Amino acid sequence: MATGAATAIAAAVARAQRDIREHFESAGAFDPGSAVSYDPPDRMHERQFDLLVGRGVLRPEGSGRYWIDREAERIEQERRRSAGIAVLKIVLIVAALAIAAAAIMRRIS
Repeated sequence: MATGAATAIAAAVARAQRDIREHFESAGAFDPGSAVSYDPPDRMHERQFDLLVGRGVLRPEGSGRYWIDREAERIEQERRRSAGIAVLKIVLIVAALAIAAAAIMRRIS
C-alpha cells in the first residue's frame, strides 16, 4: 500500500514539474528578455515551482516573471540521473550480498 502511495506522489511531482517546464517552454521563456509570469494552480505545482527556482532552473527576472535556464536544467537532469544510478548500484550490491548470505547459510545447514 505504501508503495502505491509513493508511486502516486512521485507521478504527481513529475507531472507538476513537466507542466511547469511546458509553461515556460511554450512561452519561449529561455532568457531574461522573454521571461513570463507563472501562477501555480495548486500546492503541488507551487512546491515544485519553488524547488525549480531554488535549484536555479527557473530564474527570476523581476515583477514576478521567470525564465527557464536550459544549462541549469541540463545540469539538474544529470544530477538526477547520477543519483538514480547511485541508488541502483546500492540496490544491486545489497541484492548480491543477500544472495551470497543465502548461499552461505545453505552450505552451513
